[in-house]
Amino acid sequence: MTKLWPALLIAALLGGCTAPPTTTTTEPSAAAAPRTGTVYWQYMRSTSYEARQPGLGISHRYESRVGWVDVYVYDLKQSNWMPGVDDPRFDEHFKASVNEVRLAGTSGVYAKVEVGPVSDVRIEEQTLRRVSFRVLHAATGKSYESFTYLTARNGRLLKYRMSFATPAPADVDAIAREFIAQNLRSGPDMPRASPPFLNI
Repeated sequence: MTKLWPALLIAALLGGCTAPPTTTTTEPSAAAAPRTGTVYWQYMRSTSYEARQPGLGISHRYESRVGWVDVYVYDLKQSNWMPGVDDPRFDEHFKASVNEVRLAGTSGVYAKVEVGPVSDVRIEEQTLRRVSFRVLHAATGKSYESFTYLTARNGRLLKYRMSFATPAPADVDAIAREFIAQNLRSGPDMPRASPPFLNI
């Protein structure tokens, strides 16, 4: 593995975490979202990193009025990842994912980074490792509450990077879990807008 690999991995997988939405998302009509305060995640785009470096996979961006999510599906050129968080390679990669955010703080992307506790959670019968962050974006001066959820599924790694502007409008942890549940049910490889959910 070349020395370039870690730099490309950090650049690709951190990109979504640091980049706020550049466009305003359109909420569905009242007929599509009958309850005031529901969250609707709009699928925005997909980005492939394979041309730059095989193994970095693809990401799918979703946006809503409460924040944005990047869903990464990749394998790091390593096949047959054991499901959930039990693969012997998993812990090291999870720690690297946390360090990606810390690195964004030391490199000046974030003016401040606070890392929360790590825990394993079950969503839709899938075990994911979760960590939360509070970050202050250096360029905009805006603060965000972010989460990373990482797991292995169907032989590949599946990572959710989620960011919400502060002050948060509601229980963002519950919103994050509901997004993941819907995404796992519909299939992370099949990006699509979500139906409205979660009254906030």
